[in-house]
Amino acid sequence: MVETPKDRDREALTAELALGLLDGAERTEALRLCLSDRDFAQQVEQWSARLSPMLSTVPPAQPSARVWEAIAARIGAPAPAASGRLLVWRTAALAAGALAACLALVVAMRPETVTPDTSVVVSQMTDASGGAMMAVAYDPHRGVLRFDAHPPNEGGKRPELWVIPEDGAPQSLGLLASGNAEIAIANSARHFLKSGATLAITMEDPATAPHKAPSAAPVMTGKISEI
Repeated sequence: MVETPKDRDREALTAELALGLLDGAERTEALRLCLSDRDFAQQVEQWSARLSPMLSTVPPAQPSARVWEAIAARIGAPAPAASGRLLVWRTAALAAGALAACLALVVAMRPETVTPDTSVVVSQMTDASGGAMMAVAYDPHRGVLRFDAHPPNEGGKRPELWVIPEDGAPQSLGLLASGNAEIAIANSARHFLKSGATLAITMEDPATAPHKAPSAAPVMTGKISEI
């Protein structure tokens, strides 16, 4: 199975949580995933298990007495005992070494962040009388147009969805399937879905779809807005 950027992001997040590098909203989201996603929680545990053996690989290092005497003089406290100094120094060395090694691994795993498009495209489509209405929303991340209803098949014809740019010809977005509340938009047509354009539905022969142009007047239309 090929590893995707999303998989690498997820593994990097588990490593950062195990290292204690997350804070604020990122830490809250990671902890929420630990509670709701068993696989995510297991990956965090695996990272913790990888890091814990590093303690035994860090050789003890003890600073000279002058270092502790200088620290004690500045904070007005007696210098700690040798055993205490050794534990603190060793813990600090572990933290620094583990952090440096794992940060390098996390950075290598995490791809460059691309800010996603957060705009949402919506439209309220109505028929000629203004009675029937259909709410439409476009998800730019999935490339999917969702709607709450659409005209039923009529005399062997099916509803075909069109987008009409402000300064262009109608572009077919495909036939609307009965009982399906969404339609995938082809990459070549996604850039038409923006403010000012119009969505329209005509009843067309499914055997020759998609069509280059509508063969009848629209049964529903609606302007697109971005929010």
